[in-house]
This record gives sequence, structure tokens and C-alpha cells, in this order.
Amino acid sequence: MKADWCGFGVEAYQKQTDAVIESAVAKVGAVDMAGIEAMRNTAGAQVIKEAVAGVQQRWAQALVQRRDPRSLALADYLLGSAEQPADTAAQASARLQALARTSSDPMVTALALMRPCASRGCVNVEASQWSRLEPANVQGWLALLQGPMNKPQNQASYVMDRVAMEGRYSRSYQQEMLAMLWSLPQTETPGLQREAEIAAFEGISALWLVQSMRPLVEACRAAGAGHDTLSRCEAVAQVLWSDGTEFDRRMALALMRFVVAAEPGRRPLWEPRARELEAVAQWQQDAGLRTLNRFFPDGEHPLPHCEGHAISRQIQREAAARNDWERSRAEMRGAGVDEAALAAAWRLREGRSALDSPIRAPAPAASTAG
Repeated sequence: MKADWCGFGVEAYQKQTDAVIESAVAKVGAVDMAGIEAMRNTAGAQVIKEAVAGVQQRWAQALVQRRDPRSLALADYLLGSAEQPADTAAQASARLQALARTSSDPMVTALALMRPCASRGCVNVEASQWSRLEPANVQGWLALLQGPMNKPQNQASYVMDRVAMEGRYSRSYQQEMLAMLWSLPQTETPGLQREAEIAAFEGISALWLVQSMRPLVEACRAAGAGHDTLSRCEAVAQVLWSDGTEFDRRMALALMRFVVAAEPGRRPLWEPRARELEAVAQWQQDAGLRTLNRFFPDGEHPLPHCEGHAISRQIQREAAARNDWERSRAEMRGAGVDEAALAAAWRLREGRSALDSPIRAPAPAASTAG
């Protein structure tokens, strides 16, 4: 499989996966957790896992040679992954925590917060360090609300106050991380190494921590939220909208739903923003179908597996260059799309404005038979 990945390897891996799926469906009617675990343990899955671990090690070595704190931190972040041997991962996480405690780079702190260590003698960096280093970043304050659920309400109020007063932008450092990964040596020829690089890039991106805004949403939702609280909710929404990803802007509108419900006079300012988000969301949905079609050039049969690598790498190159919001806005301008029509299509599908709560499907009627 390793020697001829694009020929024998891919085909064998697919057969192994299909066999697990067929067995799981035959036993329980669906692919359950046991089936997923069985797919992870196929020979093909293990070959890819080992190759991804090798890519992480190779990228980490290249980062270490750069010697700057951010590169060293990302190297240990890579080596602290689940694909690495337990001892290697534990040592890397411990080094990352030690580096974060002495570094003034907030990205190093962000990386350390996502790779906590549990080994004896290892001291994890405090979540509060991020906001101390970078008080203008919404993400640094939101880090205080992560971890165990049911944080005290006064903690959410404190975070909202600080963001309203000091927040100027929202930066998770995912974009910076992707750009750094893309700058590392990449394999251009089809095969297992290129497959592993694509998988490593996708895995790191997908597992990047998205700070939960649930405590702030709940604070804005509270029935007793007065004008002062709602004003802070809008201040936070303003920061998220002005400089962030699509997710940040979705969260901005999620907060504003409660503001405009209590104070309808605020809706005219935010309705154009809602339509902008709706247009982008509709564009992204359509773009997803266009991307999928690139892998099915004749509309029916997919490209041979390794021929699709070039398309996957192009998608990753674009992701490393700009975040999803910037990328979509640039594509829409280039295509000269009718944004009003896109927003209208989104509203027709959803049956609402993005400033309104999602419409819940009606509960199934109770059976009267018996």
C-alpha cells in the first residue's frame, strides 16, 4: 500500500472501509461507534495515520530550524497530536506550556491552551494570560469562559464588559497557523506523502479550537436583561462583525437577535448586515456544490483518487491565504453576483431573517392509535 498508494493502496483501503461499513449495517443497521473504531483500525487507515505522523514530524523539524518562538510553538503543537506516540506528545505539550509561560506572543498562548499537558511536573498556562497579552482581541477574553460548563454568570458579565470596553478585533490565530503550514515543504507528486500532507492540513484546521460564545449568548438571552446589558451585547456584536470570520459574524447576529427583539429600533442598523451574511451563506452553499463538481468533471464519475489531490491542494492554498469571509467576499465581487438575490434565496429557504431565531420544526403529532 505504501509503495503504490495511488494504485493498489487506495483501492485496498476503500475495500477495507466498505467491508467494515457492510458489516456494521448488517449487524446494527448503521455505522455505530464500534464501526467507526473498526474503520480506524483497518490496515489502510493505519498506513495513513503513520504517514500523517511522519508529515507532522517533518514539518516540526522545519519549524524548529526557524528558531523563532511562534515556529517552535507550532512545532510542539504538531508533535503533541494524537497521531504521535504518547511519550512524544507528552514531551511536546510540556515544552509548549513552558514556552508559553515565558513568551509575549499571544499565538503561543493560544496554541498552548489547545494542547494542555497532564504529565507530572508540567504546569499549564493560565487562560487569563491571553487577554493580558492581547486585551483588544475578543478571543483572548472568550478563553476565560472555556472549560467546564455552567460558568458563573458574573464571569460572563465580566468578559462582556471587557470586550465592550477593550475589544477591537477577533483573532483565533487559525489563519496564521494555516499560512505557516502552507509555507512548509510540500510534496508535489501524487502518492501517499501528498495524501498525508492533505490529511494533516485538513485535520489541524478542523480541530482548531473555536471559542464558545454560549455564555455571552445566554447573558443576552436572559429575560431580565436590561438596556445596559443589551448595550454591551451590541458592543460585542460590533467588534465581532467588524473584524472576524463568517462564524464571528454569525455570532454577532446571534447576540443581536435578543437586542432587536427587546429594542426594535436597533434593527435598521443591523438588517443590511444580516442580508450581507445571508448572501455570503448562500454563496458558500452554492460554492460547496461547485467545488464538489470539480471532483466529478463529467457529472457522474469522480476523478481517480490521486488526480483529485491537485484540487484539494488548491482549496487548501486558498484557505491559507484568506479566511472564509474574506475569501467569499472576494469571490462574490469577482463573479459580480446579485447579492440581493442570494440573500432572498437564503431567506426563502430558511423562512426568516438572519436576525431572527431559527424556525423550529413542529413536533410530531402524538399517536392516537391504541
